[in-house]
Amino acid sequence: METLLLIVALVVSLLIALLALANKETVAISYLIGEARVSLIVLILASACAGAIITGLFSLVRSARSALRFRELRRQLGELKQRLSGLEQENVLLAEKLEQDREQEQEQEQDREQDRTQDRNQGRGRGLSINDL
Repeated sequence: METLLLIVALVVSLLIALLALANKETVAISYLIGEARVSLIVLILASACAGAIITGLFSLVRSARSALRFRELRRQLGELKQRLSGLEQENVLLAEKLEQDREQEQEQEQDREQDRTQDRNQGRGRGLSINDL
């Protein structure tokens, strides 16, 4: 991509130089405080250079903004990675706690089932006797 941009810039520069060489006459430039006579070649080349400099400055500002944004995004990425790591650790701890809670529930359910079985067995063994009547 950079090579293509360089080739395009060279072709445009060559066209500007050819255009300047084809226009050798002198022209008058009027500005607020006076007037000057310059060669059209100088005017065309100076205008092209001024345009290149202004474009370069805008590009520099855009690059600086991009670099600052990139730095900010990299910082945010670091923070998010740390947060993700913390959440993953919390997830592992919660999964372990959930497994322990399930095991405890199963043990409690088994204990309740044993208690019910014992209660039923004790009820059967108590059948009615003559003394109960």
